[in-house]
Amino acid sequence: MLETIAGAGDALLQILLLIFSYAFLGGTIKYIDQAYDEGIGSLKAAKPLAVVSGILMGVVMVIDGGFSTAFFLAMLISLVITKKIDNLSFMIGTMTGLVTFLVGGSVWGMDIMPLPLVVFIIAGIVDELADALAHDRNLGRAAGLLLHYRPFSDIALVALIVAAPFEWTYLAPYFAFTLSYLLMGMREEGQVGASVRSIIRKAGDLRPWAIGRRP
Repeated sequence: MLETIAGAGDALLQILLLIFSYAFLGGTIKYIDQAYDEGIGSLKAAKPLAVVSGILMGVVMVIDGGFSTAFFLAMLISLVITKKIDNLSFMIGTMTGLVTFLVGGSVWGMDIMPLPLVVFIIAGIVDELADALAHDRNLGRAAGLLLHYRPFSDIALVALIVAAPFEWTYLAPYFAFTLSYLLMGMREEGQVGASVRSIIRKAGDLRPWAIGRRP
């Protein structure tokens, strides 16, 4: 009984740490993005934040493995492929994250799941194409809002959970990243009551593969 309680406590602590880590990474990535692209925030603070974020990302990939490795590697690979690493801090953060992951993984092992990694990358590409389609054509308000949100990444995650590679608890850190990125992005207008359309577009921009994309 005590072992069961202890095991449940460890699992709860682990998911809480993941939620905090994902929320921190979502917020700092948006902070850095805004500091360079929109002049909101401090460029001096962006560089050390990039180092801290890179180290944390690498550590999370090594310790959590499977889901976090697929999620963040998909992000980094997509950024490299789409040439969205367009400032020094993003370059520092990316290199720090990869080096931390490779060094830690060589010591403690790497848990890379090819299928989830490929699924996340493909979902990101489909989201980008769908968003571009919504910009180029008048698909109606509802369809436009849906495609601007980039829903296919969410669908991919739910599909992977249903297919069993991941537990439902991973929804919590995933959306912690999303919410933190979104809330940090609201600083640009200093508002809480933004329009629904603006909120949807901001939520779409926080997809890992959309980071660094200029409006």
